[in-house]
Amino acid sequence: MDNLTQTQTDSVADSVQQLFSNRTYLDLLVVGATIVITALIRYGSNSNNLKLPPGPTPAFIVGNMNDIPVYEEWHTLSQWAKRFGEIVYLHVFGTKMLVIGSYRVANELLDKRGAIYSDRPPTPPMMEMAGFANSLTVMGNNPDYRLRRRLFEQHFRYSVIDRHQPTQIRETHKLLRKYLETPESWLLDTKYTIGAIILDLVYGYRVTSDRDEWVEIGERAGTNFQRSVKPGAWAVDVLPILRYVPTWFPFTDWKKFALDSTERRKIQVDGAFEMVKKAMKEGTAHPSMVARYLEENENGADIPEVAIMDMASDAYGGGVETTLSSIYGFLLQMTKHRDIQRKAQEELDRVCPDRLPTFEDRKDLPYIEAISMEVGRWHPGVPQGIAHRLEKDDNFEGQFLPKGSFVIPNIWGMCHDEDTYKDANVFNPDRFMNAAGDGIDLSVHDPRQMVFGFGRRQCPGRAFAESQLFFTMALILKAFYILPPLDAQGREIMQPDAYRSGIVSLPKPFSCRIVPRSRAMAELVRQTE
Repeated sequence: MDNLTQTQTDSVADSVQQLFSNRTYLDLLVVGATIVITALIRYGSNSNNLKLPPGPTPAFIVGNMNDIPVYEEWHTLSQWAKRFGEIVYLHVFGTKMLVIGSYRVANELLDKRGAIYSDRPPTPPMMEMAGFANSLTVMGNNPDYRLRRRLFEQHFRYSVIDRHQPTQIRETHKLLRKYLETPESWLLDTKYTIGAIILDLVYGYRVTSDRDEWVEIGERAGTNFQRSVKPGAWAVDVLPILRYVPTWFPFTDWKKFALDSTERRKIQVDGAFEMVKKAMKEGTAHPSMVARYLEENENGADIPEVAIMDMASDAYGGGVETTLSSIYGFLLQMTKHRDIQRKAQEELDRVCPDRLPTFEDRKDLPYIEAISMEVGRWHPGVPQGIAHRLEKDDNFEGQFLPKGSFVIPNIWGMCHDEDTYKDANVFNPDRFMNAAGDGIDLSVHDPRQMVFGFGRRQCPGRAFAESQLFFTMALILKAFYILPPLDAQGREIMQPDAYRSGIVSLPKPFSCRIVPRSRAMAELVRQTE
């Protein structure tokens, strides 16, 4: 370069300038590069020349960022399955994603090949900052996770779930009395009831007031978890360096939220744990999951206290919202289907004519069971599941599935598959009844095999969730009518069948009237006190 004259240098500069001032040439260059890069991404293959699954065409650099849905995600994912197939491939800034649209594929990959599909994606920066890095829901497939899951399962598995029934009975009967006394408060009363049950089972804490402090703390932590995990909501998840921005900097409300969430999470995790330890020391502790494992440590076990604390907190945070999603969904559908409600009450009156149903009646109440199954199928509490992460390259039916891919099961789409469920967009519990109408038709796919997740990441609280939903529904249907609200002229107002977006999806706010079926039923409810 030192040997070039000024005239030669100017000539080179002019040539470069001419090249980039030629828009046609530059456009062709950009388009050509885009096509090449897109082709490499879309049709990239492994050493066996297997192609990636099809999916939406990615944009240059950002990939499918603009294709990712942020509202009623389940509908978009279901449309992709119809257009592209049972496995859909996307990528966003180099992050690979596989959306599974059928139970057949989910069962093959997430269940049967669970050894390589049981990891979770890396925890997003906002979740770490908000205090949820050690949540059982998002922890990677490592020894810490497996210990916490084992502790959880030992307390809530099917073989021991009966031991929790006294608490479930006491608190759900209390809910019936609240419905009788203040039916207009049904929404909050239902939420506090589920919170009270789980607080008792996990911490041995008995809720004695209508608006208990610990229920409020747990609810707030659950809300913060929902906010922090929401995809695309936080710039720090895209630019992690933002986590070091000071709070006095403009536009840092997100960081103030994270710090507040961490503090509240600490109160929930540490505070409730210390409450149990104090009660044990004073000899006033009720039986609970936390007390059980602390007692095991006193007898020679070596369970890390941090594992007990984290697992207990997750039991509360994960159990309340998902259970509420089902119960609220049940109440919403009952306002719309008087015929289903009537048929369920006929079954209840036949099995327990002059008393309230019990857990022991479950085997004799197949139609109530069918309603429970249809509630879960109609709108799963976690419609897109929780993403898995593929730990090594895999292939399926001629398609290459790359290591590190986030694997998203569209559970809602599977539950609305017309090949599995005829008239899938109609709420109909009878689809699960046998021809005689006296039992469950075992040939119809049980949606609970999908609703609670897959493989080694299936919800460890499934047994509790199933039993609580069944018991709550049976008691409510026995004692009450669930009716739509009335307008000023006394006409019924049909409620929208709408659900909020997010990891856990509850019905959007709706109204209903909860009315005793008769004076005799009201008296049965009063007698539970």
